[in-house]
Amino acid sequence: MTSITIVLLIIFAFTFVPLVIAEFARTEALPTAEDFFLQGRSMSTLVSFFTVYATWVSSFAFMGSSGYFFSRGPVYLTALAWNILFGILFMVVGKRLWIYGKTNKYITPTDFFNDMYGSRTLSILITLVMILFTIPYLQIQLSAGAYLIEIASQGMIPWRISGLVFYLVIIIYLWAGGLRAVAWADIFYGVLVFSGMLFCGFYLADKAGGIAYLFSTAHEGDSGRFVLGDTLSGSGAMLWLSMFITVPIGALMGPQMWLRMFAVGKKRTFSIMPLLISFTAIEYLGAILSGSAAILLVPSASAPDTVIPMMLVEYAPPVLAAILFCCIAAAALSTANAQIHAIAAIYAIDVHKRYIDPGMSERKVVSAGKWAILVFSALAYLMLLKTPSLIIETGIIALGGTAQIIVPLAGAFFWGKSHPTGAIAGLLAGIATVLCATFLLQIDSSYGCLFGLGINIAIFVSVSMLMPQNNEVRARIINNRLIFSRDN
Repeated sequence: MTSITIVLLIIFAFTFVPLVIAEFARTEALPTAEDFFLQGRSMSTLVSFFTVYATWVSSFAFMGSSGYFFSRGPVYLTALAWNILFGILFMVVGKRLWIYGKTNKYITPTDFFNDMYGSRTLSILITLVMILFTIPYLQIQLSAGAYLIEIASQGMIPWRISGLVFYLVIIIYLWAGGLRAVAWADIFYGVLVFSGMLFCGFYLADKAGGIAYLFSTAHEGDSGRFVLGDTLSGSGAMLWLSMFITVPIGALMGPQMWLRMFAVGKKRTFSIMPLLISFTAIEYLGAILSGSAAILLVPSASAPDTVIPMMLVEYAPPVLAAILFCCIAAAALSTANAQIHAIAAIYAIDVHKRYIDPGMSERKVVSAGKWAILVFSALAYLMLLKTPSLIIETGIIALGGTAQIIVPLAGAFFWGKSHPTGAIAGLLAGIATVLCATFLLQIDSSYGCLFGLGINIAIFVSVSMLMPQNNEVRARIINNRLIFSRDN
């Protein structure tokens, strides 16, 4: 059997294992919106961890992190810290949302905001932010996955074809089993991502002469690669801090994470999640080694996001390279499947049921969600034809937009004077700041998010204080806080 045949078999197995998993998920599925979108709010701790981890770690974390270590030095070490922050936020925010969601039967983020603030305008704005800032992040996931399979197959499977196959497979297993199929597939993807990221780093470091030789030689060649920069436009402490805040908050506020917080079966899951997510930060050792190895192995690389594929093609046997490419693609697909499913849930619940057919049955809601999966997947495939050039930059812009949602969320949790007008004004100002800072001022997108959060908070508080007290909102906030105190 030739190596190319083995490579194609590896790609085939990687692509179709989720379909086998989906068949098992289909036999457990019920024709209700709560089951299709939230796995009946009964997700076990093990499955919750894997689906949160696999959704959290994307091509942004695998290819993008190695490219950052190669091109901008140690600033991406903030990932070790943001894993911890993400785990803590998932526990603190997630537990409260889980209790509120179980009590009030929330399925989507908009359900929460609509119930808490009672504002149709705010609900529409939240829905638009969730969709519009999730789609770019979705695009870079599937673009990366398709590109990798083309390289792994040595060009026998063009990226347009591999992208189409991925979309079809995702549609099939989402259609069959909803969140249950996604979460079970994420166990498969999560194991590949974690093991592949670490193995890739040690393997490439060995090809560069070993860890000690790699770092001593790279440091002698350019010691500046191993220290934080000291300017706003460089790779200094301020960028470290802004990424530390932007990425975990933006990821947590993505609709795919809201669905996972609502889907958890037992409260104790939230208590153990910070430990498990913090442990997975070990994988960034692989990214450090891969990115540093690129300094010696592919020093002239012009596109940082591509340094891992370049090194594997050059220094790994075809079969091993194919396995590692599938591990990297798993990081992309495990995030993409969650995002497509979450956007479909938002459309079915927040758009179709709320504004088009309010009296639709549970079966029709599920059907609308399935058709939304098909439509959004098709749109994502069309977007694939225009691949973004920078995974990190596109990802941070997307996360910077969803991160703004944390402000009205915190207000609904803790501040009785929160007002829907303040939430709308703050959210619009924060998003405008992110976009203006990135596209007009052309500063790093993570700074734009940080500035946006500051402006968002200031306007939210100021406008809420100026508006007459909304007693209905205040009553809901107090009531839910009592529910949380009772059930926590």
